[in-house]
Amino acid sequence: MGVMLYREGKGTRVWGKQYKTTVVSESDIASYLADGWCKHPDEVDAKPVETAKIKRTRKTSAEAAEEPQEEVSDESDNEG
Repeated sequence: MGVMLYREGKGTRVWGKQYKTTVVSESDIASYLADGWCKHPDEVDAKPVETAKIKRTRKTSAEAAEEPQEEVSDESDNEG
């Protein structure tokens, strides 16, 4: 049966990080571990996946709430 090993690099996304992955036979595990591969993703010092910043085309309700508001009167503007 094969064993999946992990290494820093682009490839498979696991828990918000990207890793190079490979599946090796149990007899080859020692040579891969000596070459810098790890048995578990938590053992790899991988950098978090960088996502592109979202460009907003219109204001959110929170941004609109921060703008000054016009004064509102309870009295009607109609004279009659």
